[in-house]
Amino acid sequence: MKRLVLLISAAVAIVGLGAPRAQATEVGTSRTFGLGFQLGEPTAITAKLFAGGPHAFDFGLGFGGWGYDWCTDANGHTYRCGSFNHDISLHMDYLYQENILNMTNRLDWYVGVGGRIIMSAYGSNNLGHDVVLLARVPIGLAATFRRPSFLEAYLEIAPALVVFPPLDFTIDVALGVRAYF
Repeated sequence: MKRLVLLISAAVAIVGLGAPRAQATEVGTSRTFGLGFQLGEPTAITAKLFAGGPHAFDFGLGFGGWGYDWCTDANGHTYRCGSFNHDISLHMDYLYQENILNMTNRLDWYVGVGGRIIMSAYGSNNLGHDVVLLARVPIGLAATFRRPSFLEAYLEIAPALVVFPPLDFTIDVALGVRAYF
């Protein structure tokens, strides 16, 4: 998974370094609402709404993910394990987004603050709780393209503090794509 994320990140960065063109991408200007899909933690259907200037809101409806499930050892201690989790989650983040490169394609970085709620899809998870609340700080790179001018690909890392039930720290990592309308 790490190799795949690194390869896709490198490809997005290389695409963003193309020769300058007069026509720019429409994402964030004439097209302000995007709908897409991301893989990772959480694997989710996502939406993003630009609210003017560098401000945007990001939403997601997650259906599980790889590598961040809770497991319990023989002594009853919980730990993060590498299995696929079957939770349902909702997240919403406020994002501040700025441009790094604006050539043929555009490369932006963003940082934000938000929250995520995870609900166990099959009753109580290994921790004995049906709901987990997290405070997140998403940081990412977003590449938008001149052709097609409505497409955005992004890589996001979101350190998160588990606020309820046990105080814990985790990191959400996702790779996604959105089409803007």
